[in-house]
Amino acid sequence: MAMIKQEASWLALSSVPLALSYFCQNSFVFISMLSVGRLGVNELAAASLSVMIINFTINMPCIGLACALETFCGTAYTAAKDKTQVGFHTQRGLVAVTLQLMPMAMIGQTAEVAALCGVFLRVWLLGSWPLVAFECLKRFVQAQGIMQAGTWVMAVVCPIHIVLSQQLVWSPHVGMGFVGAPLATVITNWLLFLGIVGYIACSRAKQAWGGLTLTCLDGIWEFYKLAIPSAAMMACSWSVFELVTFGSSIFGAVSLAAQACIFSAIGMTYQAPAAIGSATATRVGNALGRGKQRRARTASYVSICIGYIVGISCAIMFYVNRHSWGYIFTDDDAVVEVCSRLMPFFIFVQTFDGMNGLVAGILRALGKQSLGAMLAFPSFWVLGVPIGFYLGMGAPGLQIVGLWIGLTIGITVFALAQQAFIFCAIDWRHEVQVCFDRLAVSSTSKPAQHHAADDYGAIA
Repeated sequence: MAMIKQEASWLALSSVPLALSYFCQNSFVFISMLSVGRLGVNELAAASLSVMIINFTINMPCIGLACALETFCGTAYTAAKDKTQVGFHTQRGLVAVTLQLMPMAMIGQTAEVAALCGVFLRVWLLGSWPLVAFECLKRFVQAQGIMQAGTWVMAVVCPIHIVLSQQLVWSPHVGMGFVGAPLATVITNWLLFLGIVGYIACSRAKQAWGGLTLTCLDGIWEFYKLAIPSAAMMACSWSVFELVTFGSSIFGAVSLAAQACIFSAIGMTYQAPAAIGSATATRVGNALGRGKQRRARTASYVSICIGYIVGISCAIMFYVNRHSWGYIFTDDDAVVEVCSRLMPFFIFVQTFDGMNGLVAGILRALGKQSLGAMLAFPSFWVLGVPIGFYLGMGAPGLQIVGLWIGLTIGITVFALAQQAFIFCAIDWRHEVQVCFDRLAVSSTSKPAQHHAADDYGAIA
C-alpha cells in the first residue's frame, strides 16, 4: 500500500504538467479549426482533410519513431554510467525523424475542398521539421524526470498561437483568410522548437546532451529495431481514425465537418491519459534501469486505474453536452445534429482510445512496441475497419454512424487485449535483465551494474 500511494502521488504530480503541455499543443489544431470553421463548411472540411493528411504522412510515422526514445532514454538515464547516453539516443531519434520527412501526396476530393486543402498543406510543411524535433527533445527532458519543460514552453507559445490564428485569419489589416491558419501553425511550431532548445540550454537537462556527434549513426539500426514497431503500432491505430475521416468525406461536407468537430473533442480528451502514459513510461523505464521490477509493475497498474477514472469522467461530461458541442465550431444545424448522433459512440472511443495511449507508454518502456503492433492489426483491420465500412457503405446504409460503430469495436478490443497482456503475461523480473541487455547493445558505454532486489525507496 505504501508503494501504491507513492506511485499514485508521483504519477498525479508528474502527469499534470504533461497533460497541460499536451492539451496546449493539441489546442493548436482546435484553435485552427475554430478559426476556419466560421469561414464556411467547405473551409472546415478542407482543414479537416488537411489535418488528416498531415497526421497520416508526417505526425503518425515521425511521432511513432520519436516514441522509441521513451524506451532508450528512460532506462539510459538511471542505468548508464554516462548520463550523456540520453543525449546520444536523442540524436538518433532526431536523425530518424528528419529522414522520415517526405513530400506529401494529395488525394482526390471535390474541386473547392481540394484546392483549399492544397493551400493548407503547402504552407504547413514549412513548420513540419521543428514540430517533430520538438517531440524528440521533449522526450529527452522527460527521461530525466523534468516534466514541466513542455508546460513552460507551451505557456509562452499557446497565447501567441491564439493571437496569430485570430489576426492572420480575421484581422482587417493582416488577415489572409484560410491560409492564415496554417501560417500561424508554422510560426508556432518554430517557437516550440526554439523554446525547448532554450529550456535545455538553461537547465540541468543540458548535462545529459553530450554535444552533437556522428557516432549516433553507428549502430542506429538498434534504434530502428524498436522505432519501426513503435511507428507501426501508431500507424495501425492512428490510420484507422484518418480512414474514418476519409470515409466521412464520401458522405459530403456536412459529415466531414461533423467528423472534424468530434475528432477535435477526441484530441482534447486523449491528452490526459496520453500524459499519464508518457509519465508512466519514464517511471517504469527509470525503475527498470535501477533494477526495481516491483516498482515498475506497481507504477503500471496504478496508472491504468487512474486512466479509467479520467476517461470515465470525460465521457460523462461530453455526453451531457452532446447536443451543444457542435455549436462551438459552426452555426450549421445539420453539422450539429450529426455531432449529437455520434456522441454516444464517441464516449466509448475516447475512453478506450485514451487507455490505448496510456498502455502504449508502458509497452514502450518495456520495449514491446512490436506486441502493440501485432495486437493493433487484428483489432482494427480484421474487426473494426471491415465492420465499420460494411455498416456505413454496405446494406445497412448507416453512413458515418456505421463507420463509428466499427471504430468503437476496434478500439475497445485493442485496449482490452493490451491490458490483459500487462496484467497477465509480463515477467517483470525478466524485463529488468532485458532492459540492461538492450542498453549494452545500443549504447556507446556499458550500463551501470544493477541489483535485482527491489525496495520501497522513491526513485529520484
